[in-house]
Amino acid sequence: MRLWYRNPAEKWREALPVGNGSLGGMVYGRPFHEVIQLNEETIWSSKSRNRINQDALKNLKKIRKLIHEKNIEEAEKMALLALSGVPYSQGSYQTAGELYLDALSGREYSEYERELDLENAVVRTRYRCGDTVYTREVISSYPDQIMAIHLTAEGKEKLNFSCALGRCDMQTGKSGGEENRRIFFLADTGGMKFCVMAECGECDGTAETIGDHLLVRDASEVTLYLSINSTYRCEKVQKECREKLQKAEEKGWKEILSRHIRDYRKLYQGMELKLGNTDRRELPVDERLELLRNGGQDEGLYALYVQYGRYLLISSSRPGSLPCNLQGIWNCELTPPWGSKYTININTEMNYWPAESTGLSECQLPYFDLLDKMKENGKKTAKEMYGCRGSVAHHNTDIYGDTAPQDKYIPASYWVMGEAWMATHIIEHYEYTGDMEFLKKYFDVYEQCVLFFEDFLVEREDGTLVTSPSVSPENTYIMENGKKGCLCEGSFMDIEILRELFTGYLKSCEALGEKEEKKQAAREILERMPQFRIGKYGQLQEWQEDYEEAEPGHRHISHLFGIYPGTSLYEGTDTKYRDGARISLERRLSFGSGHTGWSRAWITGLWARFQESEKAYENFRELLKRSTFPNLMNNHPLGNDYVFQIDGNMGAVAAVMEMLVQFQNGIFHFLPALPEAWKDGWIRGMRLKGGIRLDMEWKNGRVTGFSVSADSDQEMMVYFNDRKETLGLKKEIPYIWKA
Repeated sequence: MRLWYRNPAEKWREALPVGNGSLGGMVYGRPFHEVIQLNEETIWSSKSRNRINQDALKNLKKIRKLIHEKNIEEAEKMALLALSGVPYSQGSYQTAGELYLDALSGREYSEYERELDLENAVVRTRYRCGDTVYTREVISSYPDQIMAIHLTAEGKEKLNFSCALGRCDMQTGKSGGEENRRIFFLADTGGMKFCVMAECGECDGTAETIGDHLLVRDASEVTLYLSINSTYRCEKVQKECREKLQKAEEKGWKEILSRHIRDYRKLYQGMELKLGNTDRRELPVDERLELLRNGGQDEGLYALYVQYGRYLLISSSRPGSLPCNLQGIWNCELTPPWGSKYTININTEMNYWPAESTGLSECQLPYFDLLDKMKENGKKTAKEMYGCRGSVAHHNTDIYGDTAPQDKYIPASYWVMGEAWMATHIIEHYEYTGDMEFLKKYFDVYEQCVLFFEDFLVEREDGTLVTSPSVSPENTYIMENGKKGCLCEGSFMDIEILRELFTGYLKSCEALGEKEEKKQAAREILERMPQFRIGKYGQLQEWQEDYEEAEPGHRHISHLFGIYPGTSLYEGTDTKYRDGARISLERRLSFGSGHTGWSRAWITGLWARFQESEKAYENFRELLKRSTFPNLMNNHPLGNDYVFQIDGNMGAVAAVMEMLVQFQNGIFHFLPALPEAWKDGWIRGMRLKGGIRLDMEWKNGRVTGFSVSADSDQEMMVYFNDRKETLGLKKEIPYIWKA
């Protein structure tokens, strides 16, 4: 599979990404003036700071009292003063700079093509000038932790170019050249110092440095290596760059490429799929998208999008790296939208929704590393802001695991569920992998979250326990007196997350053999959670009161968390609240929800859970038509333009997995939301809970064969083709069924 194009990228949103989890690049593919925009995951604008507002705790009771008395306006004024972080904002993730390749001659070219080879994680550019064919290949290697650019000229002419480094019109410190044909620059973000260094490796022509430029002449083959290091991980950043480049040069391009491909394929080749019978792969991707917008069919594009999403996750999140942020690792700005941070009221979580089912479980490990870091900071936040045990985080975090409120934004900043939502992924990972050592390692994250809510929850007159202050991210309600508000007691998203959190904690306690006292305390809190409510439109209420919404078509659909990705509203035999959730979704859509890419992806997953195959497909199609850049990156509206957010890519991939297999009430449902357009297809290597691997084929919407294998002996209940069967699985022995 590949993404290919007939023209170079004019804008960043058209460039093609490479990445190794830490080091990223956006390759424009320009013949004579190439640009590779560079990123390194640790380049952030600020240092670690204690931003906890020391006046929070002494004003907490007052804020809670005002909320309870429905004096929301005064409560929100006090929250802005007493709960906001000081300073109110975390730092931003920043671009590292750019690498420029400028040809010393040549202005016309033909037979142009550029591609992202998904099978090998290589970006290639190829074109002809006269009798000479020029090829450029770019990789970002995880085994060798460098970027490599390989250039060749086949024909009469040679490679003659200059190479330079820059950063947003020279937002750098010292720059220059070194021996061994190296160029570099140093920069200081205010948060950390870093070095960008490039070196000419193999070259059958001549290469030299002049000033801070590298000049290559009369070569038919050249390899450039690039390294970026910051003081986040080491103090001697130049020395670290030199050592990595020296090791790369000693290995050479062929070995580095071979190591890169072997490493990448171990992950990428773990899952394959085919959806439907139309595949317009003979067309470039931008033309395929346009075909879709004009009503054409191209089911191969949906499968390509899924595999591209897996490529993005492999390229932006690997063991030992940081987790992928709002833009994965690809960001071309010094002050990007929303700081390109970790937004943990859905976006960061959504980044990892497809990790387990698509065979990329290890790519989620950086997420848990960050969560562990947040846990320690969250203990301080819980104690100093709320007088509670345990650990808490709000709606954003950063490279340091900051847990204090971010921004002065009433609809989001003072929401206390960020760490709790993130923690629900722990039991999910365990249920897919059965990794007991993993569960032991991260059990304390669960425990600290549970301890926080044991202390934080407030009792209402009816004896139920609710969060306060809280919000329903990032929505606003209208009270009976016409006034608008955001702060509340016990939004129903909070209740749903708490049900998932405490249920996962109890499962973890059972698996680890924890003491009964711990489990009993958690059970008692679960029993005192408020019941969900149905409002005047038949909808599942978002708040305890049946408020009208200021923006009924809001992008967040927070109170449907319990349908998807959660299960608290999804499982069981009582459909009352599930039906109410469906009405809520229909109302949201009738007022225009889904206008952002990640929101559309979430809606696709929700319709899949409701087993509405055509509605799920329609929304995935709309995501491709309206929320996708030419390079298949997901977009998000901002002012009069759009920006990249990786969450929509990942959320859509996860939604496709939900369309193919769902697990509910102990039963695996095959093809629960298969649309007519995908009536024929197959998938190989899908992962299911229980350490199960699934290969499945279908025709005319019916399963024609499947093979399942498991990591342990177990029974597996499956539902397919209107029949239910119980399979006796033996460890690592495939169970094969054929129609």
